[in-house]
Amino acid sequence: MVNFETPAPPPDIFVSGYLQEHYGYAVQRSRGSGNWLITYTIAGQGLYRLHKERILAEPGDLVILKTGASHDYSVPRDGTWEFLWAHFLPLADWTNWLHLPELCPGLCKISLHATATRDRVQQAFLQLNADLNSFFVSHNPPTSPSDSLAILQRKLALNRLEEILLLAIMENRFEERRSYDPRIQQVLERITDDLREWHTVEALAQMVALSPSRLAHLFKQEVGSPLIQTILELRLKQAARLLAFTNHNIEQIATEVGFRSPFYFSRQFSNHYGLSPTAYRYFHTTHP
Repeated sequence: MVNFETPAPPPDIFVSGYLQEHYGYAVQRSRGSGNWLITYTIAGQGLYRLHKERILAEPGDLVILKTGASHDYSVPRDGTWEFLWAHFLPLADWTNWLHLPELCPGLCKISLHATATRDRVQQAFLQLNADLNSFFVSHNPPTSPSDSLAILQRKLALNRLEEILLLAIMENRFEERRSYDPRIQQVLERITDDLREWHTVEALAQMVALSPSRLAHLFKQEVGSPLIQTILELRLKQAARLLAFTNHNIEQIATEVGFRSPFYFSRQFSNHYGLSPTAYRYFHTTHP
């Protein structure tokens, strides 16, 4: 297949659509786009390539490529792919709940198993398309944000997108809760409910009536990474969101995610992301 660069939409535009493609369809944007891309597979398969990983999108799968993640997706050989898509920028007030599992850096995938959820997501996507189409074909330019029909239609479309994301996150959390040992789920909820608190293995173990050593062993067995490492990663992920979507200073963010020292926070953040908090914020500001 010949390599080529697919033009990316302007970063501040909110667009969506429906496609039914066959083998030969491919999109390549080595630098990604200045916004997020979400796809929902209705039928067939789509193939994503990122960081030497190959990820299949099958019916019921939502895939999100974040800002800056390279775009390399296509229809597998002899296949077809029917899907809905949207390019968007997350609203600032979505930061507190827009936590998605990443299969690899910059790519999130959530598989929807419940038929009711699939139907609701598909309908929300179709309504999103209708709302955006109404927005773009409006012949009455807005005279003010408060009385513009076009602005209201765009807000409706954003509400549909928010509904899609919330439904996906809710189903993902339901699946996580169903699969984890109840004691580990309780520990995870305690940590994420208050990242500011100085969580210790001893205190968390006491909460679920386990010895610290037993909790540490069970947690790694269930989650796949050590408890203390998971706490650190959760704090750093939330810090990254706050850096990208808020104007809070470094010291405020360090405190909000549970670091007592902004210097220690900066060192841990740099070790994890390869950029200082200031450089990370600058990158996301200049590459929206």
